[in-house]
Amino acid sequence: MHLLKHAIVVAVSSNYVSKVVGLASLSLASIVIDETIGLIKRYFWQNYVTELEVSNSDKCYHWLLQWISKYNEHLLHFSVTTVCRNTESGHATSKFDYEPSSGEHMFKYKGHTIRVKRDRSSMISSEYGSRPYETLNLSTWGRNRQVLNEILEEARLYAMSVMELGTTLMVPSYDTWHNFGEPRIPRSLSSVILDEGVIENILKDIHDFVDDQSWYLERGIPYRRGYLLYGPPGCGKTSMIMALAGEIKYNLCVLSLNDSKMSDDQLVQLMGEVPSKSFVLLEDIDAMFANRDGKTVIEGSTKVTLSGLLNALDGVVSSEGRILFMTTNYVDRLDSALIRSGRVDYKQYIGTCSDHQLSQMFIRFRPEGTTDDKSRFVKDVRKYSKPVVPSHLQEFFLLHRHKELNYVFEHINDLWQNVQDIQLTE
Repeated sequence: MHLLKHAIVVAVSSNYVSKVVGLASLSLASIVIDETIGLIKRYFWQNYVTELEVSNSDKCYHWLLQWISKYNEHLLHFSVTTVCRNTESGHATSKFDYEPSSGEHMFKYKGHTIRVKRDRSSMISSEYGSRPYETLNLSTWGRNRQVLNEILEEARLYAMSVMELGTTLMVPSYDTWHNFGEPRIPRSLSSVILDEGVIENILKDIHDFVDDQSWYLERGIPYRRGYLLYGPPGCGKTSMIMALAGEIKYNLCVLSLNDSKMSDDQLVQLMGEVPSKSFVLLEDIDAMFANRDGKTVIEGSTKVTLSGLLNALDGVVSSEGRILFMTTNYVDRLDSALIRSGRVDYKQYIGTCSDHQLSQMFIRFRPEGTTDDKSRFVKDVRKYSKPVVPSHLQEFFLLHRHKELNYVFEHINDLWQNVQDIQLTE
């Protein structure tokens, strides 16, 4: 009986050991096969697959997303952004912008299969604040770096063609610039009526600057241009800048220093990253700084100093070819260092309506009027001996746009209703 039990135990043990050995062998074989396959994949990936990685901190990241969505209709997985805007007639419109969603996608390009992988990871922190981090990986079989280069170039050209459809507004996004909405219909220069020669002279100066790059470089002069527009509010300073940008097909980078998150370091970075063919606009610069002690007058903002702004405007890292516009209602409040030659090259007063502006705006809004009507309008306005701001005059014509011409003449005093004192110092 004892021998029988021993035999059974030996048989069971042998069977168990055999299974253990068998399983161990299978596991080892599986590991070896997996490692072998992994080595083969890595070998071919490293030697026969071309890959491009682009992070969302690079300009071409959004160019690629736009291009892939536009020219690859077979993609099935998207994320969407709804863009709402008001038309000039006041109607609200919506537009859906599609982008490849996170994950993997495939498309064909000139006979090559392109694999796209969009990864979204957690927020990352930097000296400019926290922001989401994304990468876009493009890969193709073979040593085809040229194919990926062609995709990048097509994406760039497509982005530029979209921007050329209108005036693109750009705003700071952490340490770089980001498009704000869709390109706007370029504003016509004829829609901005200022005193004779004002727009024409500035436009000529801009063209001279753009055409004289080699002249600056040959003489070692920083290739930058600065303009200061000053005068009462509502006289057309910003409108003229928008019209100039539309005329020469430039974009507009709007920089606000009263952002509590803005810092000196971020400002320097932004001014060094200004996109080509762009104006930089600093509006109401007088409201940002009180004096040269470096203290801001912006409540809640202590990161941007006057010395930081001066360094950003003409420091070593400031971008070349930059055209800067600053506007102010009170030029006498600006520190002399901010508007010295080299930082501001061209100063222009934009004031209340001259007789020329009164007559031209009358013709624009009341084209049915005769030459005598135009002269009468200017004469009647001047009887009151009060300054007229272009924005108030435009509002006056809009208010009475459905009235008879005689009614307009009889109610010219409406021009100054609810109008506070206007600064006239030049």
